[in-house]
Amino acid sequence: MNRPERFVSLFGFFAFKYPSSWTNETDESGHYLFYNANGGQGVLRVMVMPNDFGSDDEKMIEEVLNQNREFSPSLYVANKNKFVHFVKEHTINNSLFTVYYWATAKKDKVVLFALTVQSLMKELPLAISEREEVEAMIGSLEFLNEH
Repeated sequence: MNRPERFVSLFGFFAFKYPSSWTNETDESGHYLFYNANGGQGVLRVMVMPNDFGSDDEKMIEEVLNQNREFSPSLYVANKNKFVHFVKEHTINNSLFTVYYWATAKKDKVVLFALTVQSLMKELPLAISEREEVEAMIGSLEFLNEH
């Protein structure tokens, strides 16, 4: 990851490092967007949602695993955080997109990272490199306070 920047979420719930060459924005839904504005292949959307099981992180992780069984989910551990990782294909405006998901739970919230790449481009070196950069971002995730 080139010269990382540090992103801190609204209210300081979590933080992670991202490449300084990437742009970060917040969309109208309050989701955080990250992308390489210099010809990147994908867009990372980071969403914060309620934990349906209150503060039981393990139950929420298990629920995400169960809800996505058909997509062959796996557990991914990075920086003391346990993620459920899975991949889905979506058709949007007659184009096929691959979305890589990583979900983790902390206290009463779920943080979902979703990297969207046009399926025709997903095996290109730049798309693979961006996926690796996203995995480094996820690996740097830290929870800052206990909302």
